[in-house]
Amino acid sequence: MKKLLSVLALLTGLGCSISSSQGTAKTSAFDRYIAKTRAGRSEPALRRLASQCGVALNRSHARFAEMPEESWKHVKRLPADRADQETDFFSTAAVWRSGTKFVVEIWWMDAEAGEETRTLYCLENQEIISGEQIQWVGPEDEESNTAEPEWAYEIRWKIERKKFFKTILERFVDDDERPISKPKLGANAPKTFGLIPEKLRWSDLKLPDEMLH
Repeated sequence: MKKLLSVLALLTGLGCSISSSQGTAKTSAFDRYIAKTRAGRSEPALRRLASQCGVALNRSHARFAEMPEESWKHVKRLPADRADQETDFFSTAAVWRSGTKFVVEIWWMDAEAGEETRTLYCLENQEIISGEQIQWVGPEDEESNTAEPEWAYEIRWKIERKKFFKTILERFVDDDERPISKPKLGANAPKTFGLIPEKLRWSDLKLPDEMLH
């Protein structure tokens, strides 16, 4: 566990794109998500997956959890922003329910590596039937004076016969989740992309049971 000041320094250098022309820092994908969620708004990707899953977000009470250390805890609201947390690694989860169907959104942040990951799951009767994951990578050179746009790698999948993952989409996207050509990867970029989580049911997510009700 590192002190808050060192975490903030890492977040400033690794989690944001710096605009040299305007002199302002772009907020990270995770910070934008938290701001939207606390304001009662949802991301296009979440709305799309929820619609495909058959979950009505506007008629479902969202339940939240966070993992500041090694285990999930149920919370009423998400943190104001990730600077509230005195750790380099932090996760949040949100669950919406319509009858026997659930949508789960999990964010994971690694401040030291400058990476953020969002995973969406669609479940029916506590079995995961489809999902998608997107991983953002921030600028690699924190001392560079040039603006280096953030980009992300996105993968979507479905589960066949309750045990086989089938990839249905893989692509690189920009900071607004629009498709782009494969970016030039630097030495510090992740070595692998498109890893499908080995999770098949609600119990594999290890989230608090209160989020089911």
